[in-house]
Amino acid sequence: MGRLDGKVIVLTAAAQGIGWAAALAFAKEGAKVIATDINESKLRELNEYAGIQTRVLDVTKKDQIDKFSKEIERLDVLFNVAGFVHHGTILECEEKDWDFTMNLNVRSMYLMIKAFLPKMLAQKSGTIINMSSVASSIKGKSAANFQGILLHLISATGVYSSLSERDVS
Repeated sequence: MGRLDGKVIVLTAAAQGIGWAAALAFAKEGAKVIATDINESKLRELNEYAGIQTRVLDVTKKDQIDKFSKEIERLDVLFNVAGFVHHGTILECEEKDWDFTMNLNVRSMYLMIKAFLPKMLAQKSGTIINMSSVASSIKGKSAANFQGILLHLISATGVYSSLSERDVS
């Protein structure tokens, strides 16, 4: 019997790194994990583990997220892991790189929360976890990385504040 028996967890960026490790850990504790990623071939490798279902999902695409959320009846945890770190300084960061980083690191959290929060409010329970990696702060001199993480944390703080008013963590 695991600590997460009966819990349903929707997890982004599950094909590698933190997302992969989290999917395995949650499943080991008895959760039903719905692991998503855009990397279909790597994601497919998770299908061999009990308790994990996989779904190809681009978290930067609102229409894909909305369709996916309609297929999920209930969830206990939404774990947003998807992220990207631009390599280089802000002077080397093109606007398209900045936009991609903001879309993946910040906007995707917003889109996922907006799609799944109504289910949590209706069930009067649920937990949202927004994860980011310290990789952006240890790669060195990149001001673009620092600004991306700063915006990420500011936006997450706003989400948490609005959720705490409704007793959803």
